[in-house]
Amino acid sequence: MKINRRRFMQAAGLSAGSLFLPSLLDRSGRARGQGAEPPMRLFIMFAEHGVVHDNWGMRGARPADQGWDYDLNPLTEGEFSPSLRPLYRHRDQLTVIDGLSIATGIGDPYGDGHAKGWCSALTGGIARETFDGVKSNAAKISLDQIVGTHARSVDPTLTNLTTMEFGVFSGDFHAAFYREGPAGQPPQRIPMEQQPQAAFDRLFPNGDGSQPPDPVSVAQPDVLSSVATMYDRLSARASTEDRQKLEAHRDLVRDMEAGLRRLAALDCGPPTISDYYWGEVPHVERWQAHTSSFLDLTAVAFSCGISRVTSMLWGDMPPTLCGGVGDLYELHHAYAHPSDPNNGDVAARTAAQAVMTQYTANYAGYAAALADRLAAIPEGNGSVLDNTIILWVSDISHGGHGHDRWPMVLLGGKNKLRTGRYINAPHDTLTTTSASWVDDNERIGLPHNHVLVAVAQAMGVPTDTIGDASVAPKKPGAPAIDLRGPLPGLLR
Repeated sequence: MKINRRRFMQAAGLSAGSLFLPSLLDRSGRARGQGAEPPMRLFIMFAEHGVVHDNWGMRGARPADQGWDYDLNPLTEGEFSPSLRPLYRHRDQLTVIDGLSIATGIGDPYGDGHAKGWCSALTGGIARETFDGVKSNAAKISLDQIVGTHARSVDPTLTNLTTMEFGVFSGDFHAAFYREGPAGQPPQRIPMEQQPQAAFDRLFPNGDGSQPPDPVSVAQPDVLSSVATMYDRLSARASTEDRQKLEAHRDLVRDMEAGLRRLAALDCGPPTISDYYWGEVPHVERWQAHTSSFLDLTAVAFSCGISRVTSMLWGDMPPTLCGGVGDLYELHHAYAHPSDPNNGDVAARTAAQAVMTQYTANYAGYAAALADRLAAIPEGNGSVLDNTIILWVSDISHGGHGHDRWPMVLLGGKNKLRTGRYINAPHDTLTTTSASWVDDNERIGLPHNHVLVAVAQAMGVPTDTIGDASVAPKKPGAPAIDLRGPLPGLLR
């Protein structure tokens, strides 16, 4: 096809919104055709401050230091812990993992206790630096980006909405999500989109999505395809610098082409919500409304094939939402830290633990609410929830900044995971701390990297490593601790 200047400019001048349209895929998220297997999706929840284990765990009289698991399905709702009770109705899709450690966080020399967990929980690696006294930055990219990059490598029709990152009063003091930096540069923090309306506009740039594409827009992908081919021909004659520019532009054009081809089969609309709350968080009513809106947007992005991974990061929750008093900024020091199981002030600890128990239950409720949405969307022989893993993590184990006996919850994904189980990880790994007062022979839980690997493999990523491949124990002469491979028995 010969492209005149006007058609070229029309193609190259397409609005950025051309990238942000639902899939040409069927409801399974794959190319239209017989027998397509639905794609896996991943929703990551990051909520800080850990848990009150006595009100989160469900070990009963079973040994804390041994590895074992049991079936959650026979339990009554009253037998579920207060913090996890909102998930009871989804217990057949629930996987609770107790007794893990963030071994890389325990061995991390950078940042404060929070920073160590923020940097390692989703990257699986020791951080790379300390700055501003207590902060740090990760040395590895996070799980969401690994999964998203793989998804795009096997499905070239996916766009730069393959991964989306949402935040509710998430701030930027610490960071949990990291993407590849420019060539030769370390991973970069990913900013979280905190306005649901802005996220809505990215997903549905033309408003409600009800209007069919116009003929000119339908023709544009073919023009863009020819433009990209023309770039390939020009590249062979260009200088190295110009070739890099052409290749970057060619890749952008191909991304635009993919987005437009998705428009051709638009069969999904935005969620039916009237107001996406422009107002600023942390007002209590907006905290809840923003959370609900982001969950709605996640459900439609998954079911329409727009995104494969969405991540959500919450900052401190208003204490009034979990039985406390005071403004949002008081939760951290008025409740989270006093809930430390080693706090000698029994009255203060008891009061704080009541608030933090409800705090965790609120997040369990958010996970259950998203599961409700996904379970209601038919897909294949089941629902979108069957092909979605909701991964819920924190930066620390409890209010005392620890990273041992670290809690982890997975919900959904029963087509890839063995769900409906409570798993206790063995507590027989040599400690990785450098603290002088800790005995060399102290033991910590199984490193959480093995769960990250399992999730990545469930999402189709061909890897046995997320983050660091090993970490050194404190004990001199002891072999390195292997962080490779999935948690045994988690995958189907």
